[in-house]
Amino acid sequence: MLMAVSEEGLLMFAKHETVDKRWIALCRESDTAAGMLEVGIRTLAHANFSRQNLYYAGFFNVTIAMERVCKLVLESKKFYEEGEFLKKGELSNYGHSLIDLYQEVQKIEEAFSSEAYSKQDKISANELKDILTFLTDFAKKDRYYNLESLTKNGGADPIKRWKQLILRYHPMPELAERQREEMRKADMHGEEGVYADMLCSDAEGNNIEKPSEWLRAEWEDKHVQNEGVPILYSISRYLSKVLDHFSGAYPVRTRVAEKKLDKQFVGQILMMEKMKIRKGSIQLPCYSDFFDFFEHDNSWVKDCLLK
Repeated sequence: MLMAVSEEGLLMFAKHETVDKRWIALCRESDTAAGMLEVGIRTLAHANFSRQNLYYAGFFNVTIAMERVCKLVLESKKFYEEGEFLKKGELSNYGHSLIDLYQEVQKIEEAFSSEAYSKQDKISANELKDILTFLTDFAKKDRYYNLESLTKNGGADPIKRWKQLILRYHPMPELAERQREEMRKADMHGEEGVYADMLCSDAEGNNIEKPSEWLRAEWEDKHVQNEGVPILYSISRYLSKVLDHFSGAYPVRTRVAEKKLDKQFVGQILMMEKMKIRKGSIQLPCYSDFFDFFEHDNSWVKDCLLK
């Protein structure tokens, strides 16, 4: 948008041709997905046993946003290759499984990339599969665990399951002597008559009855987020990179016509002819403008986001 200020101090807007509503829709969807992903990951970075609501808020945002990014990739590929978008039935046929959608995105990426982005993040195939399975299950059913547990026994507690999943691949290190001493002093402090009367449970539902148990639960939850959040960030960064491949692209008919012009014209005449060709089509948005939060590496996540 171009703006200027008149001598009277009033804003003056430059005139533009009508913007294609499909382009606006893609921008809105990208902004929504990127925003939800960032909110979800930032929220999970602070989730622990004393703020268990953050797990649900975080995973809710992450799962919805990842599905939307995957479907943006599918829509962009369709437009890039055929000059049209997926019909309503075609899009819904892809379903809501993050595992299936992620695999579709991988196929698309492998078709244009000589070195898979996913390999750069050093996530093992088994861990990636388990993480995507967890996210898919949360999106489909586990997000209702609290309500369903009112009338059913058992079920998959997503907080407990998340912790177990991360600790399976990234075991909690042995406590340092400094930490053990801190736990001993915390319990001794309680014996001197300073008590806190409250009902509190750790992320696995066990009652916390001593200061040392509080500290240990706090350290364990912090370890889980320090290891788990960068993985979610890596998956999100991968999806945004694949989507960015289509940034600013025109459909194949327009690209082919422009290549022919490149052999016939040069300079200003070439640009004028290209503008005529492009007038009948839309250009995909610059997706990286929306996903700038995911331009960092995992060291930034641990040094800045998780502090």
